[in-house]
Amino acid sequence: MGAQPIHEIAREKLKPLYEGSGGPSLNFLMDLIAKPTSTAWYWEDHAEAVASAWFTHVGDEAELIDIRVAENKRRMGLAAALLRFALEALMGNGLTVCRLEVRQSNQAARKLYESLGFEVTGRRPNYYRVQEGREDAILMAVDIKAIPKL
Repeated sequence: MGAQPIHEIAREKLKPLYEGSGGPSLNFLMDLIAKPTSTAWYWEDHAEAVASAWFTHVGDEAELIDIRVAENKRRMGLAAALLRFALEALMGNGLTVCRLEVRQSNQAARKLYESLGFEVTGRRPNYYRVQEGREDAILMAVDIKAIPKL
């Protein structure tokens, strides 16, 4: 149990997290981590992938591209544990800032990010398509070294 790096061998384990879901496809993300400027981890519980987090990095900055938790494992602290692990690993590789964007309506994710010290840095108006039209993307960033208990 715990965080594992994502490599091609993990593709089959990760499929259930990405079947029928929105956001980046598993194929897109697997292509992304083939590049030296990307890193990803998944959280394993009893040989099952229950969460994943994918990052790109340039210079001393990282960007969270995607994070997800299996529906039946949500609200258990897995996203926070995986993000803390990932941010600590990124800091160990010399990265100092992590950025992300999140749907304005995704209150659970925003609360998670704020609990880790992420702060709003901007907004992309009408960025995401939704049934009713469009919604804003909220841009957030954190100084990785300032995150409590890393």
